[in-house]
Amino acid sequence: MTDRSPEAEAFVEAVGTVDPGSVSSCDGWTTHEIAAHVTGIAVEVSRHLDPYLQGDPVPETRTFEHREAPLQALPHDQLLNRLDAEEVRMRTLVAGVLAVEPDAVIPWTGRRMAVAKFIPHLRNEHALHRWDVVGDDELSATLLDQTDLTEHSVEVLGRILLLAGRARDPDPDTDFGVPLRADGQSDLSVVVGGGEARLSWGALPSDRPGLECDPAARHLFIWGRHPEGQNRLISHLDQAQLTRLQVLLSGY
Repeated sequence: MTDRSPEAEAFVEAVGTVDPGSVSSCDGWTTHEIAAHVTGIAVEVSRHLDPYLQGDPVPETRTFEHREAPLQALPHDQLLNRLDAEEVRMRTLVAGVLAVEPDAVIPWTGRRMAVAKFIPHLRNEHALHRWDVVGDDELSATLLDQTDLTEHSVEVLGRILLLAGRARDPDPDTDFGVPLRADGQSDLSVVVGGGEARLSWGALPSDRPGLECDPAARHLFIWGRHPEGQNRLISHLDQAQLTRLQVLLSGY
């Protein structure tokens, strides 16, 4: 558990290789700002786990803007050193908490988060944001193809991923359901009903028109990303349905 994950190794290499001013696929962010964002997550996780491990109160989670601003101000080489150190510190603290309390749960961004979930959460962040920096390559496909990372996105962030899109929903009062199908994995559905929007596994009939995707493309798509290459996302929807789906899954 204290070893750096393959996703983290790949991310650190990417942000250390690509020009820090390179515009990423995460809207409004350069490579440098992506590195600051991921470093900020590690800092914030440690800021929560250190007092928890000591038996002290866990502080409120700071906003992205609050924790990332001082990191963005660092020269890129200093930021990379900070990224390395904070990632090591975070992994050590996660391992320390789980060693004494495997089922530990802490306050996190206005909800409760199992400490063990920080492991797939950070792996997911590293895989997605590496793609933001370098785009599609064989390693991106390997990392983003992992079923457990897609499952983490759905189970822990399934409603959060739709909040921003739901605010821009072009037909907010009409129920909606579209399956996203990927070979070798369960159907994943985008569902609007009962006043809420959610991602759900296998919630719709197998003959319902939807999207056919490769697993990595589907993972990117639910995070509001647009995977490169032809035939990675094939639609069987009409134009209005596809437009609404893309708005709902426009990132957060």
